Amino acid sequence: MENNSKNHDELSMVLSTLRSEIPETSYDSVYVVQNGKFRYVNPQFAAVGGYTEKEMLGMESVSLIHPEDRKKAKENALKMLRGESTSPYQFRMIEKSGSVKWIQETVHAITYKGKRAVLGNSMDITAKRESADKLQEFQAMQNALLDALPIAVLGMQARRIVLANHAVEAVFGWKPEELIGRSTRVLYRSDEDHEHIGRSVYRALKTQRTFKMEFPCRRKGGKNIICLVSVARIGESLQDNRIIAAYEDITERKRAEKALEESERTLKALLRSYQNKKEPA
Repeated sequence: MENNSKNHDELSMVLSTLRSEIPETSYDSVYVVQNGKFRYVNPQFAAVGGYTEKEMLGMESVSLIHPEDRKKAKENALKMLRGESTSPYQFRMIEKSGSVKWIQETVHAITYKGKRAVLGNSMDITAKRESADKLQEFQAMQNALLDALPIAVLGMQARRIVLANHAVEAVFGWKPEELIGRSTRVLYRSDEDHEHIGRSVYRALKTQRTFKMEFPCRRKGGKNIICLVSVARIGESLQDNRIIAAYEDITERKRAEKALEESERTLKALLRSYQNKKEPA
């Protein structure tokens, strides 16, 4: 009975010391591993694995780690125990039911029952990892969609370019990485165009979510083009002037329309002239 009390006091003292280093709200699962086996687990850690505390005592600690992660987890644990690393590391845990959870862990060398042991502190980060994976997947889909579009798409904040798809090179002659971080002024013929068009766009987006207009732009190298631009504000309001804009080069279309109009005017003039000649004097 005296030994059990001594062991409990020893573990309590170690945990008390570590609380100043580890936020209580982050690492609530605590366990002691000695000679590769669990010698102590608290209820929180047992619950994460779907076991009871009694079931886990004497269990090989490595058996909980996903086979693909065991080597890396061991390497990270050894680095931390040697003082070569202080960063928490992550691995997959296999629950009693066979399900997989993501665990973030730190380990510390201690003496337990008079022998060397390892004190583990961990937290279940499965939900966090799943959210991060979904966000990454969504961003990958978003990037793929932007790059598949044949029109230039630019994201802007306070009239500075923060996003550009690959089609900007076809429309403006700039590579995406050349535009990101630059002022939108680079897309316009003059300071006057930049200010005038910007005022028109942002004035419209204060009262409506989307806006479309045609206006002149300038390619890298100085060639002037005409673009049909569709813009939309990001969010319910025009906060921080964050917008996304799609630019379609319609220069050739406008040139063809103008040529058609001139042809129609010429044809009408010829018809009028012909009719005038036919009328009797």
